Amino acid sequence: MTYLKVRKYYFLNNKKQWRGPYWLPQVLFYSLTGTIKPYTYLWHNKLSQDGCEHPLHCIYGRKKAFEFGFLPFWLFGSNLKIIAANLINWIKKRLKKKDSWDRLLQKPIETPSVLKVATNVFLIPSLTAIHDFGGTGEFAVKLIYVERDTKEAKSLQYPILISSDKKPGIRFEITMAEPPQVGGVLHKESYGLHHHLLLKNGYEDISVAKDCVFDFSTRFPYKPQILKGRFSQANLMVPSDYKNSFNRLVLKIEDDKPIGPLDIIMRSGSHLYDYEKFNVHPSLMGMSFRTGGGYAEVKIEEKHYRFYEVSDSIYLIDGIDREDLEQFKQKAEVMRIALAILCGKFYGGQCSYVTSGTPDFKNIEGIWYEIERNSVLSNCRVIDLQFFRTTFKETDAEYTTKFKPVNKAVDTMLFSDLCNALWKDDNLLHAAELVISGMGNSDPVQQGALYSVALETLTSTLGNTKAKDLRPVDDDAVFKNIKEDLINGLENYKAGISQDGFTILQRKIESLNTPANQDKLTKTFELFGITPTEEDKKAIKNRNSYLHGRSPLNRTQQFELTQISLKLHTLIVSLLLKSVGYFGHIINLDVQVYLTDEGKLFDIVSEQSATIKKSLAEMQKASDEQDETAFNSAKGKLSKYLEENKLSNMVRII
Repeated sequence: MTYLKVRKYYFLNNKKQWRGPYWLPQVLFYSLTGTIKPYTYLWHNKLSQDGCEHPLHCIYGRKKAFEFGFLPFWLFGSNLKIIAANLINWIKKRLKKKDSWDRLLQKPIETPSVLKVATNVFLIPSLTAIHDFGGTGEFAVKLIYVERDTKEAKSLQYPILISSDKKPGIRFEITMAEPPQVGGVLHKESYGLHHHLLLKNGYEDISVAKDCVFDFSTRFPYKPQILKGRFSQANLMVPSDYKNSFNRLVLKIEDDKPIGPLDIIMRSGSHLYDYEKFNVHPSLMGMSFRTGGGYAEVKIEEKHYRFYEVSDSIYLIDGIDREDLEQFKQKAEVMRIALAILCGKFYGGQCSYVTSGTPDFKNIEGIWYEIERNSVLSNCRVIDLQFFRTTFKETDAEYTTKFKPVNKAVDTMLFSDLCNALWKDDNLLHAAELVISGMGNSDPVQQGALYSVALETLTSTLGNTKAKDLRPVDDDAVFKNIKEDLINGLENYKAGISQDGFTILQRKIESLNTPANQDKLTKTFELFGITPTEEDKKAIKNRNSYLHGRSPLNRTQQFELTQISLKLHTLIVSLLLKSVGYFGHIINLDVQVYLTDEGKLFDIVSEQSATIKKSLAEMQKASDEQDETAFNSAKGKLSKYLEENKLSNMVRII
């Protein structure tokens, strides 16, 4: 005689005690009354694979109550209260007569002056095409693999299901009714998934580039065998082959404090979108305004682009001219890199590119999905116009002459010049990428190492453009005579020097009219109109330690090490901007960091207060004793201390 194993439920209460056993109706009752909440651990004896009859004896199998299908969201007592309250409020709101203020808040206020000149932009076709591309689809894929026994290449077609979820990549499942005879069955290379793949279903063809499968898994031996994983890249096969089309990048960003292009760059014009929610913007007063959206126009080489964001969560770059997608992708990344070194945030990750035969993007031809470098979100924002305006007021004595001329966002032409410089010079682009890598690293020593390499690359590249201005001897004729004299003098000692040694010394004489590396680092700044402070020079001197794998300070001095790396970051971006003609403000990140470290700021204020108090007491004593020498000495010490320990300006004008 056999007995049916009945499920016996237990739940973990607030005192971390397992209560039970209960039958299903009791579980439903406790859920309705609020004893069992959505995140309460719930366990039953059929969840375990080892025949346990109590959760204290079972290692695995615990689940949260909301994960059970028979406990829907609305069943829990705590949620029922919220649902009921919302329903009552909704009914009251429907029955309540709207007053004039409610009607005013409900209808967005139009801004005809802005909308009249706005360009119509069609986003719905692009966004729906991207969503549909990532939707569930059944295809067939041909895999080429090497058979284990014969070592021959085999080619077989299998059904493949693709879909998307909240995780990066396009999810796939390949079903094999009869598992192939392969070696290394737990590796994607065994099945040929590292090759270029083509997915077909009679309606559309999807291409996946080689080496684009990740998160691969399978179970063997099972029939059917299921291959699971994700594609980091996939695209529709289109007649144009992504050549000479109009291109658009659509990038969904995940950032609770996003910085858009127009937070840094001047506005070039206005957009009016085909999705009305993108046109309406709320205000702190409760009213909303229908103003559309703005964009910054960027020019790289002879191609024009529009750089903008919508809904504070979607970055877009539109190509206004026809171009190959591969070129567009590279330029779109350069634009994001250029913005990142100014605002401290690089947005990457899951990028969707759409192509069209027309510049309005009403009809979408191609979809190209690709996971690119991850986003880097930091607080290293060197250009912050709002902070600048709160620091310098119009009532300041120097405002009209010094600060008013730079009280503006980055000019679009200058931003275009920055993008062109990065696009045309690989060394400058490499330096900018090192800055992004550095600001995404939490270790200040590693930050300093990355920034030191970037500084070396940047000063070397920019210094070479003005190499003549850096030479110790400006006059070519004078140095020619010096060089000839030294070489002639070297000839007198040739008999006592090996051939290799003579060659080395001769080369050193030839390169004698080049600046020392340390001088080259600091003088390159001066050539581009930046006068390094003593603090700047101290930070630059640490570069050699970083490049040789050493920390300039004890590793326990995290705050001071962070200051050095942030100083280098500020200097690098300042030099890069000056090289393309920037005139404006720069945030000194190494000074700004005090605002984020309350303990350090308190220590400094306390130390300064104690020192000033002591010096003032000495001055008072000398004054009472009418000792002018002691008074001047105490006053000098105080002045020197204040000069050496003052916080530098938070903002500098370059």
